[in-house]
Amino acid sequence: MSMAAGNSKGAKSDINVTPLVDVCLVLLIIFMVMVPRNVPEISVKVPPDAKNQQRKPPTEEPLVIGLTADGGLTLNRNPTDKNKLAEQITKQLEFRDKKVVFIDFDDKAKYGEAVDILDLAKRSGAEVLGIMKPKDKTRTPDKLNG
Repeated sequence: MSMAAGNSKGAKSDINVTPLVDVCLVLLIIFMVMVPRNVPEISVKVPPDAKNQQRKPPTEEPLVIGLTADGGLTLNRNPTDKNKLAEQITKQLEFRDKKVVFIDFDDKAKYGEAVDILDLAKRSGAEVLGIMKPKDKTRTPDKLNG
C-alpha cells in the first residue's frame, strides 16, 4: 500500500500547534496548583475598640498625702476626708504610668494613723510609696523624682 504525500514540491512549512498547546496547558495547571501553596499567610492583629480605652492626659503633679498632728488629712495640700481619700487616690493614679505617692507626715502625728494611710494608699493602687523627710520638705517632690 502506498501513501500519497500530496504535492512533493518541497518541505512543508506549517507549524504543528498541538504539542505547543499541550505544553502550555500542562505548565498552566502546574502553576495553578503550586502558587496557592507558596503564598505565605499574612496574619493581622486588629487592635481593640478605641472608644473604651481612651486615656486622659496624665497630670504631672505628684500625689502628696499629708497627715497633721491633729489627724487632719490633705491631698496635694487640699484638705480631704479619710473616707474620700481612697477614691481620690484611685482616680488620680488611674491614668498615670508611674503610680507613685509621697507621704508627708507631721512629726507629732500618731504612728497608727500613719500606717493606716500607707495601707490605704497601697490598696488604692500606689505601687511606690515615698516618705518625705524634714529636709525634703523644703524641696518640691518634682525634684525628688528626677
